[in-house]
Amino acid sequence: MGEKTERKKETVESPSSESAIVGRPTRDTALWRGFDNIFEDFRRSFDDLMSPWLPMRTFLPRTATGLPVRAPLVDLVDKGDEYVLRAELPGYSKDMVDVELNKDTLSLRAEKKTEEEETVGDYLHRERTYSASQRTINFPEEVDPSKADGKLKDGILELRIPKKAPKPEEKLRKVELK
Repeated sequence: MGEKTERKKETVESPSSESAIVGRPTRDTALWRGFDNIFEDFRRSFDDLMSPWLPMRTFLPRTATGLPVRAPLVDLVDKGDEYVLRAELPGYSKDMVDVELNKDTLSLRAEKKTEEEETVGDYLHRERTYSASQRTINFPEEVDPSKADGKLKDGILELRIPKKAPKPEEKLRKVELK
């Protein structure tokens, strides 16, 4: 007790190739996957323990594995005659994204499944991933779904959704007190 320990300073060289980028997964991540599995088991046990006190959790959307579906981060801007929605969907392509729109509600769902297999001699390495994002937005004014337009570029979904009949801006009226 009372001893001070010094930390060794490490020098990190800049990566010389794209595959050496910090944070990029490598094939040598079995140890970390083991830790992930331990913490996932802990999270599930904790959720089961807390379920009597958190009954509303059962209403959250879930993936096939029982994990909650992530809600993408969304910006919704009222431009007067239209709404502009921007949602962050990194790693998703347009064929993985489903957008449904009616006069007052937008439903956004993105789902990604990947499978990678490598065989070297009699060694087989296989990884599968699944992720999903889902979000529903209710508009304060009626929109025209037939004129909506959207694009997905660099992980950002942008939708332009015209209003059916934009509400005129109300003028404030001063009330005289008697």
